[in-house]
Amino acid sequence: MSRPALSIVVIGFDMARELPRTVTSLLPPYQRGVAPDEVEIIVVDNGSTQPLRRELFPAEADVRVLRVDEGGVSPCRAINQGVALARAEHVALMIDGARMVSPGMIRAALDAAALHSRAFVATLGFHLGPKVQQVSVEEGYTREVEDRLLADIGWPQGDGYRLFEICALGESYAMGVLVPPTETTFFVMRKAMFQAIGGYDERFVQLGGGLASFDFFRRAVEAAGDGFIMLVGEGTFHQLHYGATTQAGGVRREVDPGVSLGDLYGREYESIVGQPYRRVDHMPLLVGRITHPSVPRLFFATAG
Repeated sequence: MSRPALSIVVIGFDMARELPRTVTSLLPPYQRGVAPDEVEIIVVDNGSTQPLRRELFPAEADVRVLRVDEGGVSPCRAINQGVALARAEHVALMIDGARMVSPGMIRAALDAAALHSRAFVATLGFHLGPKVQQVSVEEGYTREVEDRLLADIGWPQGDGYRLFEICALGESYAMGVLVPPTETTFFVMRKAMFQAIGGYDERFVQLGGGLASFDFFRRAVEAAGDGFIMLVGEGTFHQLHYGATTQAGGVRREVDPGVSLGDLYGREYESIVGQPYRRVDHMPLLVGRITHPSVPRLFFATAG
């Protein structure tokens, strides 16, 4: 078996509806400019109630399913175990397996990764629907509404860039690419670099990993230096699955009297890192193109 150009690790928990769409979006022919043997996908089932079956995904594709039963409610251990299995020099991570991607994502990310020996290539994340889902679910947005939106744009057979017509910027990306985000929903970097900076910190054990992705993003940007790259014109699109931070209320919902989920996340972060969270201020190199008329409005959100 030839060595792939990219190993994509996809983390899932109780996502039997969403993961097949995610995997479809990561494979040719939906993905443009890559051959089938250039991509391997490692789907890590982080203790789903009903174990994921390999049969959910195309038989001809290079897809493996790894079951992790001891990961707890945080995906960090599942992430590190998935990356350890990667055969490619470069790895990509989707910490949330409910995210589909735009059709040029892999080609654009690989080309960007070739620009720097320490490249850390990150992307913006969007939510399907009219608003971020923690808000839209309180206004009538459902999985059935989402299914109709996808059918209306002919996904996946039609132009995948039409996903930009039915989405909203996620909260972590509300300022577009003109301000560094707090995390990323899809990144590409060398596997050796991922491991050299310690991977995901498994001390983050809160629901959904807490601020583990914020912590990893900060460390990756610091390690990359001038190799920090943000893609323009490609993104991920979150399907509704009522996740830890995307159900009604998001991180603002109370989990104890007077204590929000965000409060718990912040406390855990400070106890592990030794200081409160602060946004990175290192500006990225922007790489990409205008792939859809909505791209300027979404990616350059702070421009007016």
